[in-house]
Amino acid sequence: MRRQQGFTLVEVLIAAVIMFMVLATAALSLRTAAHASERATRAVELVAPLPWITPVIRESLRSDPADERSGEGRLFGVEYRFRATIARLGAPPTRFDPDVTDFVEYAPRFALYDVELELERDGETTSFLYQELAWRPLVR
Repeated sequence: MRRQQGFTLVEVLIAAVIMFMVLATAALSLRTAAHASERATRAVELVAPLPWITPVIRESLRSDPADERSGEGRLFGVEYRFRATIARLGAPPTRFDPDVTDFVEYAPRFALYDVELELERDGETTSFLYQELAWRPLVR
């Protein structure tokens, strides 16, 4: 009797099925990773100008404090719109003034704003809610 050499057809088919399953899983994983990377890149491009936008809003609120304020602009290809409303208005604490030998009370001049910020780039939009502190000039 001769010894059989090589693989049978069933063994080759089973190995081929296993190999194609591994290749399909790898291709799906690669496609999912590429899609996730693309989404992350778009998200980073959208929020990257935030460190430059928030000081602009802060300066706008501090330069002209009003009960409600809104504005818009464009920075690094990102359009932004904001709306700020006063959440709380406060005064400095009462203090004793030795020159007049009495307690001095101050008018409210510190404003805590609720700011709604919307960023848009290439049809993608994201919104942020945060608080910003501003103060009115001291009037004597």
